[in-house]
Amino acid sequence: MLPGVATLAFGLLVWEGVSLFFLPIFFPGPAVLLERMVAIYGDPASYDVFGQTLLRILEGFAISMIAGTAFGLLMGLKHDVEIFFDSWIMVLLTVPAVCWAFLSVLWFGLSDIAPVLTIVLIVFPFVVMNIWEGTKAIEKDLLEMGSVYKADRLLVLRKVLIPQLMPYILSSLRIALSLSWKIALVAEAFGAGSGVGQQLFIWFQDTRVDMMLAWGVSFMVVMVLIDLLVFRLWAGRAFAWRRQVAT
Repeated sequence: MLPGVATLAFGLLVWEGVSLFFLPIFFPGPAVLLERMVAIYGDPASYDVFGQTLLRILEGFAISMIAGTAFGLLMGLKHDVEIFFDSWIMVLLTVPAVCWAFLSVLWFGLSDIAPVLTIVLIVFPFVVMNIWEGTKAIEKDLLEMGSVYKADRLLVLRKVLIPQLMPYILSSLRIALSLSWKIALVAEAFGAGSGVGQQLFIWFQDTRVDMMLAWGVSFMVVMVLIDLLVFRLWAGRAFAWRRQVAT
């Protein structure tokens, strides 16, 4: 742990040193940023803002994961479906997030639908791609064995496909969450009247870099805690049987 702590301490010292040459509102140091974050967490109204953004993220995240997993499985198992939708998935992957944010606002106005739709349109193809590649890497012998023993599709899905796809599913969960909250903030800045993204936009208009960073880092802490306390713990339990390769 010593190299990691030393690197962190050195980075904080450099950050503090550089911040001395700027006004705190343009380039806050670690102590100033921490003070702003404490003020945000100390305001009860901030939790309503966090809650609105978190709800939109979870809605878009859930839709993307369920639809993306199902579609990725279908593309990995059905060659005709794979050929037909391959190019369309690549098209969705290449469209910038800002474009989808603007289009969502034009289609649905300032509403909760615009941020959720933006998340789904961007995260969905990433999930599809990951699950699709995972499905193609499944041991075909196990599927043939299930067919020989006349196992129904639900049993094959539960006992063969899902266990082999678990590394890809957990990877998709973490990627989808990290993308969802970043996209949500961009979408809220343009297509919602509330939320963390809207707070970033408000402080941007006031040229308050310190408050923009304080809101962004404060919400990043929430997302990191979700990853640590939910996904990493789940991954640790799901793969406790596997031997570690890294030393």
